Amino acid sequence: MPRSGRRLAAIMFTDIVGYTALSQRDESLSLRVLRKHRELVRPIFGRYGGREIKTMGDAFLVEFDSALDATECAVDVQGVLHKYNLRARRKLLIRIGIHIGDVIHQKGDVYGDAVNIASRIEPLAEGGEVCISEQVYDQVRNKISYGLTKLESQNLKNVAFPVDVYKVQMPWEPNRGKETPAGASDQAVSLTKRYSIPGAPGNKETMGTLVLKLTMKNRIAVVALTNDPEIPRALAKFSGEVNYSRGETLHIVSGIETVKLVTDDSNIEKLESVVPKKHILKITKGLAEIVISLSDSVINMPGVVATISTHLARNGVNLLEYITCSPHAIVVMEEKDAWRSYQLLEDLATGNKKLVV
Repeated sequence: MPRSGRRLAAIMFTDIVGYTALSQRDESLSLRVLRKHRELVRPIFGRYGGREIKTMGDAFLVEFDSALDATECAVDVQGVLHKYNLRARRKLLIRIGIHIGDVIHQKGDVYGDAVNIASRIEPLAEGGEVCISEQVYDQVRNKISYGLTKLESQNLKNVAFPVDVYKVQMPWEPNRGKETPAGASDQAVSLTKRYSIPGAPGNKETMGTLVLKLTMKNRIAVVALTNDPEIPRALAKFSGEVNYSRGETLHIVSGIETVKLVTDDSNIEKLESVVPKKHILKITKGLAEIVISLSDSVINMPGVVATISTHLARNGVNLLEYITCSPHAIVVMEEKDAWRSYQLLEDLATGNKKLVV
C-alpha cells in the first residue's frame, strides 16, 4: 500500500512526566534527561515493528501494524524504565497512550482520529503506566497475560463520543495476577494464561504437558436450535455478523435433532434477527466458557476429555456444554462456577494435580 494512503494502524503516544516544568527550571538537566530517555526507549520500538513517525520535544509518536505489537512494546518500554529507575538517582517516568484506527500518511507525517485519540488517552496514564482505548482492549484482551482495569468513560477533548479507557497492569505491580473472576463484576471479563511445562523424556504425558493455554470469558449464551434445512444458511449469515477481531465468540455443534450454538450474550439480538423464532428452542444466558488450548494432535487422545470433565464434576462443577474443536476443548458452565473451574483446570495445566492421561 502506498505510504500516502489510508490504513489501519495502532498509534502510541508517549511523554515524560514533569518534563515541561523541569526544562523551565534546569534546561541543561532536562536535555540530559531527554537524551537518556531516547537512548533507553528508541531501540525497543523496532523489536515490535514500530515506526517512529516523529518526536515532539519529550514526546514520541510511533505507529504499529497491530494493537498487540503496540501494547507489548509499551509494556516492554515501561519495564526497561522501571529497571532503570530502581538504580537511578533521578527517576525517569513516562506516560503511554495507545489507540487503533484509520490513519493517513502524508509527507512523512500521520493524521487521523487514531492519532488524536491516542494523544488524548496518553495524559490519563500516570507515570510508569500504559492506557489503551476500548478498541485496543478488544484486540488484545485474549492475547496478553497482563491485567486490564477499566477506567471511567472519558469525554476527550475534540473527540465527539465518549471513549472507554483501560489501564494495563504492569508485571511488577504488587497485585499482578489478581484478575477479577467471571461473575464477580458487572464488567465483561476475559482472562488468558499460557503454560509451557515440558514433560520428562520417557514419562507418561499428563495434563501438565498437554495444556498450552487457558482462556476464560463470561457473558456467554448457549442457544438450542432445531436442525432444520433453513438453519445452515441463517447461521452462515449470523457468522458474518460476529466480530472475531474484537474477541467475540461463536461455536456451533450440530446434532441429529438440534443445533447448539455458543456465543456472546450481546449477539443474541443479531441471532434472533436472522434465525426464525420458530427454530429457536431455548436461550440460556449468563454463562461462561473456558477454552483449553492443547498441544497438537492431543484432542483425540483417549482419556483427555474424561480427565477434564471428571476433574470438574468431582469438584461440583456442572458442565453445560463440552465442545471439541482440534486442538481446543471448550467447556461451558454457569458464571458462578467459572472462576473455580478455571482454578481447577489450572491445577491440571501446572501439574499441581497429577492426573495421568
